[in-house]
Amino acid sequence: MNTSNETQQMGTLISPQDIGNTVYPTDFFQARLKEEFLRTNRTQKPFLYIKVVTRQFDLVGFAKPDNAAIRAWKIAVLTLFTETKFTDVVGYLNDENGLGVISLDSDISRLEQLRKQILRNISRAGLINQLRKKTKRPIFEISVYTGLLEKQDQELDIAIAHFNEANEGFFSLSRLFYSDVIGEGTSRRWMSPLKRIFDFSAAFCSILFLSPLLIACAIAVKVSDPQGPVIFKQVRVGKNGKTFVMYKFRSMYADAEKRKKDLEEFNESNGPTFKMKNDPRIYPFGRIFRKFSLDELPQLFNILIGNMSIVGPRPPLPSEVEEYLPWHKMRLSVTPGLTCFWQVSGRSEIGFEDWMRLDNQYVRHGNLGTDAQLVAKTFKVVFKGDGAY
Repeated sequence: MNTSNETQQMGTLISPQDIGNTVYPTDFFQARLKEEFLRTNRTQKPFLYIKVVTRQFDLVGFAKPDNAAIRAWKIAVLTLFTETKFTDVVGYLNDENGLGVISLDSDISRLEQLRKQILRNISRAGLINQLRKKTKRPIFEISVYTGLLEKQDQELDIAIAHFNEANEGFFSLSRLFYSDVIGEGTSRRWMSPLKRIFDFSAAFCSILFLSPLLIACAIAVKVSDPQGPVIFKQVRVGKNGKTFVMYKFRSMYADAEKRKKDLEEFNESNGPTFKMKNDPRIYPFGRIFRKFSLDELPQLFNILIGNMSIVGPRPPLPSEVEEYLPWHKMRLSVTPGLTCFWQVSGRSEIGFEDWMRLDNQYVRHGNLGTDAQLVAKTFKVVFKGDGAY
């Protein structure tokens, strides 16, 4: 992006001279954001990513802006930049007319300090009442990333909720995900809606075409083990950590979940997942379901709803995600799917670490062409029944 154009887009409210730090071009800033995300995965030193909208009234956020509101806004923004450290990174945003700040080695306690200083400065100017005005959007949109294991970061969501509740929209705080970091070029912006159209159409047509097979599978489940339900419902983790209920034809006996703890010592996976080639909890016909992935067919309804895709990393259990290393969680930055590189490369024969690397390969390089190739390969693998148990 041309720097002179960026400066013009900032409007008359804030000038580069007001900021203090060097303001980097969009591409460089986006590269630094990705670099800091990956660095934090290694060091577990958290950082804040702060978005500041710097254009005129429509983007400032105030429903009815006036001179007092603009003064309060400018004091808030200038306070942020006054408190910015020399080592922090400031740059132009690529998705709106604004600035981004990467506040290094900072967490929610650092954000609380910034918030209090902003409130003090606005109060000293006699403009504290301006904060009670309704805003179209938060003045500061902030994300935090810690790089910690999920099980070590369980209190983060509670802290975020408390912060947002206390600030009533002037600030917004959320977790930072890899999908926020990688950015969206032209091809990625087009990919998302086109992929959703394909997913919905393919799932709808597949359900109609396969309805006799779906009915036959349901009958087979009920005959094989009348004690339990036909459909097995399980909470899984989707894009950016959002949970949803995933559907499968039940391939195990009704008491399978209770018996799992007794079988942990026989786990053949080298990661947080549970894999056992001769799992005694699977009833005989259930092995056929699994060999040819018939148990996965109800996930066509998940795709129809929108919490799954045809192609994407398999959705993990919450208990598995709790054991993830930070780089494992990068696979959660896209919508989970029925098939991906793992399914066509050996499935359960692949080790956990290699499985995670294959999924992250899709996150970094996946496109519609890749999806088409993976769907074609999946049919071949499913018919052969390779690597499934």
